[in-house]
Parts: sequence; structure tokens; C-alpha cells
Amino acid sequence: MDLPTILQTAPTFADFTQSELEVLERAMRVDEFPAGHVFVKEGGKDRNLYVILDGEVQLLHKHSAGQGFDDLGVLTSGDLFGLQSLVYDQPRYSECRAITPVSVASLPKPVFDTLYNLHFSLAERFQYIIARQMVRELRRLDEAVAAAMQGGDIGLLSQAAADVRSSSG
Repeated sequence: MDLPTILQTAPTFADFTQSELEVLERAMRVDEFPAGHVFVKEGGKDRNLYVILDGEVQLLHKHSAGQGFDDLGVLTSGDLFGLQSLVYDQPRYSECRAITPVSVASLPKPVFDTLYNLHFSLAERFQYIIARQMVRELRRLDEAVAAAMQGGDIGLLSQAAADVRSSSG
């Protein structure tokens, strides 16, 4: 799919006005990458928001023992990753790697900052998107804490914490 179609149909951008989508579209860069391309390295400082236009991206996290990766999920057309990196300057928790050839639109941190400072309505929309993501993550963690306390299964809590970190990118 192309960027305008994704922006107009992805649930993440459903509350954006047509003019906001056009501003965002002009600010983003579209690129094609081969299968195996690593967008984000775990521990890295990549500061881009990516919107997948076509293809699949796998989220991975290194085992604590340092051998291999845990598969944290697959993102497809319309999904985005790197959102929190725009507002939270910490090393990335997961690796994001193309499974198939991928077309993505990216929004670098400096461009995001310019949009954020010049377009109040866009800033407000992104604040809402980030807040929704944080609430989803907190709810998952809260549910896991409650389940772990009730069932005595600390593994549930560990898995929920890993899920939250992976969705934070």
C-alpha cells in the first residue's frame, strides 16, 4: 500500500484530519528494504518512527543468557514501531528486523520535533497516540500482576513485563 492510503485507513491515525495527514505525509520518507534488514538494534539509540506500508517486521529480544532471541511478535501493513523513541531517549529494548521485503515510511526525531512545535493539532494527536499505547501497556502489566498474585505464577508477570517492553520498542 502507499503512504496516503495507510495514513487514511490505519486505526492509529483515525482521529487525524485530512490536512494533518497531508502534513504528516509530506514529513515522512518512504523507503524499501530487503528481508533481513535490521531497522532497530536492541540497545541502540535509533530515534525514528516507522509505519509499515507493506511487508512484515519481526520484534525480537535477546535472551538474558545472551544466546538467541525471543520472538515478541510480527508487525504488518499499517502497524508502527518506534513511537516511544520519539519522546523517551533510552536504548531500545527490542530488535526490529524485516522478515520479508518491506516498504516503510519513517519520521526522524528532528522532523517530529519540528512538526510537534509548529503544528499544535498534530502534537495533540501524537500525545493521544502515545498515551493510548502507554495505557494499553500499563493495563497488560496490571492484569499480569493481578493474575500472578492470585495464581502465584511469577512467570506471568515476567512475560507481561517483556510484552510491555517489546511494544515500547
